[in-house]
Amino acid sequence: MLTPYRRHLETCPHRSKGRAYTKCPCPIHCDGFVGDQRIRQSMDTTNWARARRRADKIEEEVSSGRVRKSIADAAAAFLSDRQIEDSTSRKYRRIMRRLTEFTAREGLEAVDRITLSNLDAYRCGRSLNALSWSKELQLLRTFFSFCVKRKWCEENPAKDMRMPSDPKPRPREPYTQQEITSILAACGTFGRGAYERLRAQAMILLLRRYGLRVSDVVTLERDRVRDGRIFVHAMKNGAALWLPLWPDVKAALEILPAPHDAPADCKYFFWTGSGFRESVIKVACRTLRAVFRKSGVKNATSHRFRHTLATELLVHGGSIEDVANILGDSPAIIRKHYAKWSVAYQLRTLELLERIHGTPAAQEEIADVSAMVSTVEMVAKVGVEPTRTVKYARF
Repeated sequence: MLTPYRRHLETCPHRSKGRAYTKCPCPIHCDGFVGDQRIRQSMDTTNWARARRRADKIEEEVSSGRVRKSIADAAAAFLSDRQIEDSTSRKYRRIMRRLTEFTAREGLEAVDRITLSNLDAYRCGRSLNALSWSKELQLLRTFFSFCVKRKWCEENPAKDMRMPSDPKPRPREPYTQQEITSILAACGTFGRGAYERLRAQAMILLLRRYGLRVSDVVTLERDRVRDGRIFVHAMKNGAALWLPLWPDVKAALEILPAPHDAPADCKYFFWTGSGFRESVIKVACRTLRAVFRKSGVKNATSHRFRHTLATELLVHGGSIEDVANILGDSPAIIRKHYAKWSVAYQLRTLELLERIHGTPAAQEEIADVSAMVSTVEMVAKVGVEPTRTVKYARF
């Protein structure tokens, strides 16, 4: 049986009276045995009745065999269960670390002690915009759902938190031709030598022509370029997607210097194949940021090349599914993020409507409808003349 008691603070004037003295506002803890298991923990309250109820609940949980999982252990189990990319794993670990540090400051030891009020306090301590908080809240919901399924807690407190209303990412406009020219020109002037300039030029052209991600560019293998084509990725149905090898890309790859300290049989264009993949991606990102700064293009990022290619494909008649296959995304993602209403897209829509309604047959049809409408007479205070007599008051 668990016995609640006051754990007197150092400033409590009744500390010398021991734990038997209860007429003070010091925090309440419990101590005792439930079966063969000893339980010693804080009740997280100074209210005696509330502490008694919590002690009874702990006894019931331990008697029923429910495992009380610490937040740190639950977070470690959750992270080890995720099969995700390293970049996503770092984001997950960062959020779990912040949650663990917050609960430690609040004195919350087990997962089942976290309530909606605790998560509200956690949210107030986070300076995030609506989009970032919506992603973090979704991860917290997944984490507590993971704990509920393993019976480490009874309910998912994050599920009751309100999701921000319609969080929208900052829109990215496609590059103009002038901006692309400025970025390519910057590849030849930034840095200190031909090695990094030729590598930057090849990376920019791969981003521009094929809408690749930086990680796909730096890990591009040499055997993926052959017979005048380049293998981009496998589509959703497992089929390989080969695209034309454009002359400027071919020329840039032919003069591309081998990576420093690369073996003679290195199979990559930009990577030696040794070391961490994330390290070479970081180096490539720093190189691209230096090129963008040198170009003077405002808000230039590598990801904008994907928006540019997607917009060009849609403007020239490509379907959502075509763009999804080329970029390696789902059609839903293309509709949400890439099918933006640009000036070029608007001009294509106007051209499409002109092709439909600008034909002679369409003009004759519109003229017939206009003549028919002109014969309809309007009645004052009534509108279109009715086909039969009706009472004005009930019309």
